[in-house]
Amino acid sequence: MLKRRFAVSVLLVAIMLTIITPLPASAAASIRVMLNGQDLKFDVTPVLKNNRVLVPFRLLSENLGAGVHWDGRTKTVTAHRGETRVVLRVGSSTAYVNEKPVKLDVPAMLIQGRTLVPLRFYSEAFGAAVHWDGKQNTVFIKTADKLSKYILGYYYSQSYDDFMNNVDKLSSIAAKWYTLDSNCNLTSRDNSRWIMKPEGYDSVLRTARERGVKVHALVFESDRARLQQALATAEKRSALVSQIIAEVEKENYDGVNIDFEYLRLEDKENYNEFIKQLYTTLKSKKKTLSLSLPAKTEKKDWWPGYDYETLGKYSDYVVLMAYDKNPASPGPQAGIDWVEEIVDYALARIPAGKIVLGIGYYGYAWSGSEKYTVLEAKNGMTYSKIWFLDELTQKHGLKLTIDSASLMAYGSFTDEKGKTYQIWMESRESVDAKSRLAIKKGLKGIAVWRLGYTTPSFWQAVNDSFIAAK
Repeated sequence: MLKRRFAVSVLLVAIMLTIITPLPASAAASIRVMLNGQDLKFDVTPVLKNNRVLVPFRLLSENLGAGVHWDGRTKTVTAHRGETRVVLRVGSSTAYVNEKPVKLDVPAMLIQGRTLVPLRFYSEAFGAAVHWDGKQNTVFIKTADKLSKYILGYYYSQSYDDFMNNVDKLSSIAAKWYTLDSNCNLTSRDNSRWIMKPEGYDSVLRTARERGVKVHALVFESDRARLQQALATAEKRSALVSQIIAEVEKENYDGVNIDFEYLRLEDKENYNEFIKQLYTTLKSKKKTLSLSLPAKTEKKDWWPGYDYETLGKYSDYVVLMAYDKNPASPGPQAGIDWVEEIVDYALARIPAGKIVLGIGYYGYAWSGSEKYTVLEAKNGMTYSKIWFLDELTQKHGLKLTIDSASLMAYGSFTDEKGKTYQIWMESRESVDAKSRLAIKKGLKGIAVWRLGYTTPSFWQAVNDSFIAAK
C-alpha cells in the first residue's frame, strides 16, 4: 500500500512539474551562424524552436549595424538602423517593422538571462539574406552591402595631402577656416591660430564635390571673453548669424559646424538662443548645422555651459570631442572605457542617430612640464612640437604596449640627454573598439581629429567595421 501511494505521489509531482515548467527550446549546440563569412560566437548557445533558430539579440544587432535598446520593464527589444526600426516583445507573436505588425512563427524568448530573437526575421528586417545549410548545420547571413556610417574629417592647417589621399573614405569635412576677430565678427584670417582659408582652397571644395563629400564651414572660438561678447545680445547674435549665412551662400557650403569651446556657464542660455536662430535660418536654406561638443559623463560635467538636450534638438548632429581627458598629465586621454561613459551620457539626452563620436588620432609625450604631440608615422607636418612614433622607435628603440582597460598604447623612452618621456596615444585597437562602439550604440558615425594625422592603419581599423556613408 505504501509503495502504491509513493508511486502515485511521484507521478503527481511529475505531472505538476510538466504543467508549471515551460518546455525549453531544444539546444542547437551544433548550429553555427556565419555573417559575411564571420563566425558569430554567442555567449548563450542558439536554440531551435518550431524549426526556427533563435540567437541573442545584442551580438547579432551589433554585427548587422543596428543600435539596440532593451526595456527590462516591458521586456521589449527596440532596434534601429538607418530608416528601419524593429520592435519585439518577449513572448509576443507579433513584431513591428517601422510600426507595421509582422506575424512571427516563434516569439522572442528569455533563456539564461539573455533575450533571444528569431534570427531569420530579425536579419531580413534589416535587409540581409539568410540561408540555411542543413548539411553543415549552419545559418549563413549576408548583408546587401558593407555597413556604412557617417565619417567626418576635420580639415585644418596642413590637412591637404591627407584629404586628397583619403577623400573617398569620407562622408564630409568640417573646414576649420573661420573664427571671430576682436570685434566678434566672422573672419577667415587669424594667422596667430593658423585659422584661414588656405591658398587654393577652391581645389578642396572642387575635389570634395566631385567625390560626393559634403563640406561644412567650421567656425571656431575658444576665447571665453570674446564668446561672451559675441553672444551677449540678440543684436550681436543676429549679426553673427547673418555673417555666417552670407559666407555659406558665397561659397555654397553644405552646412556649418560650430566649435565654440570653454563656454562659461553664465553664457549657456545666450548660446542656446544663438544656436536656435542659426539652425532655423540654415534649415530654411536647406543647409545643415552640426556642433562640436566637449565631453561630459554622468560622473563629471566639466562644461555645464553646454546644454546637450537643447543643442541636440537644434542641430542636425553633434560631434562628441571624446579626447584630451587631462592632457596636462601623463595617462590615457581617450580610453574606450571613458569614451563609452561619454557616449552614454549623450545618448540619455540626444538621439543616437544625431551623435557622431570624435576620435583624436594622436597622442602625447610628457617629461615634466614638457609635452609633445605624437603621431603614428612621419608625414609632411612641419609643426615644431610634433614627434613621430616611427622615428622615436628607430632612434630610441621605443616599444609600446596596449593598456587592457583603455586599449590605448603606452610606453617610455630616454633621449640622448637622459630625459625620460612617457607616451600615451591612440592605437589600432582603440580605434577598432570605438568604431565598434559606434555600431553597438547605433550612432550616426565617427569624426577624426584631424586630417593630417591619419595613417593607413587608422583607416583599416575603421573600415574593418564600416565604410563612409555618402
